[in-house]
Amino acid sequence: MTQLSNIELDIQTKLLRATFLTNMAVISKYMPEIFEFYQNYTPTRAKLTFDHNGEINMVSDGALVYEEHAKDNSYKQAEAFYEDPRLFSYVLSKDGNDLFEHERTLRKIYLKREQDAPNSKYNLLKHEQHIDMLTMIGVGLGYHIERLFQLSDVRCFYLYEPDPDCFFCAMHCIDFGPLIKKCFSLGGAFTIKLGGNANQYVNGLNEFMVAQGFSNIARFFNYRHYRSEATDETFTRIFELAYRLSSGWGFFEDEIISIEHTLSNIEETFPLILSKDRFKNQLADKPVFIIGNGPSLDETISYIKDNSANVIVFSCGTALKPILDAGIMPDFHIEMERTAELYEWIDAIGHKDKLKQINIIALNTVYTKILKLFKNAYLLSKPKDGGMDFLYEFLDAGKYPAVDACNPTVSNAATAAAVYLGFETMYLFGVDYGWIDEEHHHSKGSIYYQKGSHAERKTMASDMSVPGNFVEEVFTTQHFDNSRASLEILLEKNPNVNCYNCSNGANIELSIPLKFTEIPDLVPLDGKSDLLENLLFNAFSQKEVKDLDLDALFQDKLNKLEDVIKSAVEFTSVKINSRLHLTQLFASQFKYIASFKAIKETQIIYRFLQGTVNYFQSNIMTNAYCYQDKQQQLEYIDYALDIFHSHLFWLLDKLVKNRESAQQ
Repeated sequence: MTQLSNIELDIQTKLLRATFLTNMAVISKYMPEIFEFYQNYTPTRAKLTFDHNGEINMVSDGALVYEEHAKDNSYKQAEAFYEDPRLFSYVLSKDGNDLFEHERTLRKIYLKREQDAPNSKYNLLKHEQHIDMLTMIGVGLGYHIERLFQLSDVRCFYLYEPDPDCFFCAMHCIDFGPLIKKCFSLGGAFTIKLGGNANQYVNGLNEFMVAQGFSNIARFFNYRHYRSEATDETFTRIFELAYRLSSGWGFFEDEIISIEHTLSNIEETFPLILSKDRFKNQLADKPVFIIGNGPSLDETISYIKDNSANVIVFSCGTALKPILDAGIMPDFHIEMERTAELYEWIDAIGHKDKLKQINIIALNTVYTKILKLFKNAYLLSKPKDGGMDFLYEFLDAGKYPAVDACNPTVSNAATAAAVYLGFETMYLFGVDYGWIDEEHHHSKGSIYYQKGSHAERKTMASDMSVPGNFVEEVFTTQHFDNSRASLEILLEKNPNVNCYNCSNGANIELSIPLKFTEIPDLVPLDGKSDLLENLLFNAFSQKEVKDLDLDALFQDKLNKLEDVIKSAVEFTSVKINSRLHLTQLFASQFKYIASFKAIKETQIIYRFLQGTVNYFQSNIMTNAYCYQDKQQQLEYIDYALDIFHSHLFWLLDKLVKNRESAQQ
């Protein structure tokens, strides 16, 4: 046991205090919110101490956090991570349906790397001594961070510490200033997130990617310093939810479709939804049935039919066929898919005379020809969409709000439509977001079981299992799981809405599990048809855009877009001397595109380019990581960048020709 003398203790204490004050000065400059938090802070649970060896340590709940030698053991932990790091790799796929040139072009750069057959199974960290993206769970006393920064160049660093006391202690032990400056010197970022839970950590990581670029998802290293209930949950959660960070970015061709369909729908005078304070829903307190096409619809369809006169019925996408076959006439049909191929699905339903009696509510991106199959069409404004970004230059977004949580599946569009129209009580049927039997993945009366149909699907593969609504667990896909999460966000933002989950599928947080046999008796809705027509008349409008020359206004955007694409390509049209050089160029290119996001007049430019840039940067970087031979790696990078640049100019040409065709 080593006992410090009073003089040594005084010196050590003053050094700790000096380190803390130095860190506070640095943090006041770069992270003022954290500075304010700690300006008059007093730890309550974890505190610094000198242990039995006379070394700095941390005590929590009466026990030492480090058994002994906090610095040496933290260094050893960092060195062990360096030898065998944990990391998340962006998943590449050579599969696809080749519907878009986007997919075909990405596949080219994948197949080139596969043809070269580099060995991707090696310790990238030791090979390059560089980390593009490091996430760390747990700060401890910070010595492991110090050591890892000594061993490698860390460009982007994201630290999560659930216990503010711990970070307070760490600020007395290591100097954060040089670490922050090192990240900045490499063109990266240094981010600290204190408190919160595992989901907030993942959301914060997404915000970090939005600011720094999603090419960082290609390989990000994940370091956990200590074990606790909070850090264990976070460590598990990041690997469960990382896929949400690496998809759903959109892409240029998708936005071309959005523009074409949006402008066409406006020309057809289909009105857009107004904000709820602009109209009154006289049926707001009446029950709404949201009818999805999940497998549990089959067991509830008779109940729905018996009560359809007592509620407002929203049919979702492919659920339309089984409910029309059952003799149920929905009050509203909902669609959200933008591709023209959806027309074939609806055409295959039959019942064309009945469709002309049904009003359709759809996202602004839905194909005009589909909307014309129905009685009247009404539009929901999709957020983060090229078509709406363009219209919002001329529309008041407060009057014509973007409808949040309206995707990624049609059930999201339906629930969002119900909420934005002011309905306060929803019952979910067939909104399963999963299945119990892989051969019964949708309602058996739907097009998925129609022999010879292009949509026929005997089985469906799952990506994971999740807690069930009435059973222990159900199988699901990432797409359905994202959809479930989107509905949970909608319910969280609208606590006045009562949502009853009557579906035998995935559990939905903030909904109330309720078997259809337990629903109280529902009374008939007198005058429902007239009241709904009155609601549609008052809740949707097109007053501000019907007289605009949208074609001429959009031509100005095309000219600006061409200039931006040329400038974006210039970032990566230089001689690349290493993968690290490419990383920095990609970061600059990403930030250039992102600079158009905050300006109303250029948001559509950002929307056109951001998804395609994310996908190409992430795929090129992921493939480039696989090469150990530097010359072969550089040759691959040149090959992939040429394809990337050509694709951007091809997209511009496609957009120009599409608009010329639409104007003829």
